[in-house]
Parts: sequence; structure tokens; C-alpha cells
Amino acid sequence: MPQILRRLAVVFPLLLLISGCAVDSGFSSDGIGTANSSSQENSSGDSSLITLTLNVNIPIDIDDAASAIKIAGNMNAWNPLDENYRAQKVDEYNYYLRLEFPLSDDGLLLEYKYVLVYDDETANPWANVEGGPTGNEIANRRYTLLTGEQTVNDTVSSFKNHLDQTSLTRGTLIKIILDMPQYNDSRKRTIRIWLPDGYEADSEKRYPVIYMHDGQNLFDRYTSFSGEWEIDESLGAMMDGGYEGSIVVGIDNSDDRLNEYSPSWPRSSGGSAYIQNPSGEKYAQFVIQTVKPYIDAHFKTNPNREATGIGGSSMGGVISFYMALAYPEVFGYALLFSTAMWVYQSEVTATFLDFVSIASFSVFPRLYLYAGGLEPDVTPYVESIRSSLIIRGYPEANIAWHVDQSHGHNESAWAHYFPIAFRWLVEL
Repeated sequence: MPQILRRLAVVFPLLLLISGCAVDSGFSSDGIGTANSSSQENSSGDSSLITLTLNVNIPIDIDDAASAIKIAGNMNAWNPLDENYRAQKVDEYNYYLRLEFPLSDDGLLLEYKYVLVYDDETANPWANVEGGPTGNEIANRRYTLLTGEQTVNDTVSSFKNHLDQTSLTRGTLIKIILDMPQYNDSRKRTIRIWLPDGYEADSEKRYPVIYMHDGQNLFDRYTSFSGEWEIDESLGAMMDGGYEGSIVVGIDNSDDRLNEYSPSWPRSSGGSAYIQNPSGEKYAQFVIQTVKPYIDAHFKTNPNREATGIGGSSMGGVISFYMALAYPEVFGYALLFSTAMWVYQSEVTATFLDFVSIASFSVFPRLYLYAGGLEPDVTPYVESIRSSLIIRGYPEANIAWHVDQSHGHNESAWAHYFPIAFRWLVEL
């Protein structure tokens, strides 16, 4: 069984794929949460249950569009949409949630986080997970259940995407919302467009474009739910060294991320547990038929394939791999980080490459494959994808690859390797 499916940490299998990263399982440095416990019976009079009351103070103004405060944790499979874990409002800044557990859970370590939930069913609820005072990532809250009735008093400092702050240091970031006509459920998607320093709408200069997935995590820690790629800092540093600059189009993920980023390939038993209705082909068409034409029509882009890239990590790496080779006439290069091919059956790579018929290609996108040594479920696919391409005639010079034994499956690793991969892909 793949490592991220093991019961060892319920948080990993769900969030590693849904949000594209792992969730911090370490203790909070400030000991978030204080507990008062007693051995008395719970107030319901049922001595066969452990009762836990979570009181949460949220001393910030909550957006009127928000529908609920919920918790997600190992007690509900890290599901932020679980109605059984909706906090009840006491007053403007205080909420509570009462939970019951069987006596057999005495000594159980709970891990959880608060999430601000909106009604938009296509939005990723983890985009609004709680953060620290400056929007920084925080560890999971932890509490060990004891027999009797207990109370935990928590304070939430911030919710991601809810602070009028930004960690953007270079360029200009524009947000738009586009319809997704490839789907029949009226879904929409936020698109984040990063324009480099010096971009002028009335200039004749044209910029290359890279389209990337999990847009919330690319530029700004205040919108990210798992750390940021620091793309504005990386490209800004390259421009300081003489690079002309690039437009980066970040396409936000949604609550349907796993299905949207998955082509209709046969899944492994582990993958089938998470991907029930793959729609990667439709998502790819959305990027190519809707997003790219909009960007080319409204911004100073070089629309040619040589100046157009695609990239992502984890399942975002999967859909980027699919798009680069299914549409080599559109994309000149692809950044493929920590590609989560373990969710598919072992023969999928070979079957897909035979289907697209590498031998018939007249152009070959440049591919950069990366994985960390601390993510053993994805590391083997760096070499297997590379070798499968080469034996089918893909030019070896068009493939770069690297495995860093010291890195895991997270944004900090991808932020570190983004400038390295990007420089190679655009031949700087």
C-alpha cells in the first residue's frame, strides 16, 4: 500500500492529493488550545460517551458570503464540508462545537483545523483554512481525549484568503473569473494572472506564458493553504539578471481537484478511492479553449508554442504531463513536479504514450521531471516516465530530471526547484 494511504496519518492521503501538499502534523509551537477536564458524566447523562466542547474565539470580521465555520480533522477524515462538524454561533466573535466519542476513544490524539466555508461548491474549502497572525502556516491543533466531559478553548488568528495583505513582492497580480463551458454544471474558476515588472499594456513587447495549476499556492502565502511557490520572487530575481520576464497564469484548484486533474486513465486500487469521476480531458480543454484564448486576447502574450508552457505538482503534474503530450502543438515545455502517477495502474504511462504516438510527433515539448526522495510513492516515476519516453523515440536532450533525496511532497521543495527547472525549460 502506498505510504500516503496508510492509516499512520489520516491527513496525508486526503490532503496530499486534494490540496497538492502534505499537512503539517507537528505540534503547534504555541500550544494552541487549552483544556479543562473532569471525570464527571457528560451533560447528556450518558456515561458511555466522552464529551468534548470546542469553544473558538475568532476576533476578526467574517465575510458575509461565508456560510459556516467548520472543523476538519482525523475524527472526520479531514472533510471540511462535513455538516456534523459545523460550529454554532454564540455571538459575533465566538462559536462552539460539541462532540461525542465512545469511551474506547480514551487517550485518542485528535488533530484538527478550523475552516471558513463558502457556498460555492466548486471552490476548494482548504483555500480558507485557518492561519497564523500574519497568514503563515500553522501546525494542526492537537488534543488528547480523556474520559469525562472536557472543554477546549481555541482562538483563530486568521483565515487564508481573508486577509487584506499580500506577500507578493514583484510584478502585478490580477484576478478574473471565467466560466467553464466544457462542464455542464455552471462551474466557474478564479484565474490569477501575474504580470512581470515593466509590463505595459500599450507596449509592443510580447511575453511568453506559463499556465500553472493550483493557482492559490503560486504567488502569495495569504491565499495559499499550504505554502507558496514564490514564483514572483524567483522570476523577479531572474529578471534582475537579465531575463526578459514571463506572464504566469495560475488556475485555481477546486473541491473537484482530483477529478479535474485526472485524465480518464485506469486507476489503481488506491487511486480509485479518491478519483471517481475523472474529467481531466475537459479541464485540459478549458485551459486550451477558454483560458489561453482569453489571456492571448487581453494581454501582451507571445501565443506561439515555443513561448507557451504548462506546469504543476502532484496531480497538477499528472494533468501537465497529459496536456504537454496530448497537445504538443500548443505547449513548448512542461514542468512536472512530484507527478502522482501511483494513483493509476502500472501500464498507464506506456498505454498513454502509445496512444499519442510519440513516433508521429513533429515537435517535442521540453520536459523537466522532479521528485523528492522523501516522497517514495512518486519518486520511481521520474525514471519510469523518462525511460518510457526515450524508448519510444523521444529526444533525450528534451528531458531533464532530478531527484533530491532531502525533500518531501510540499510547496517549499517545489519553490526551491521552480527556478532551476524554469531556467532549463526556457533555455536561460
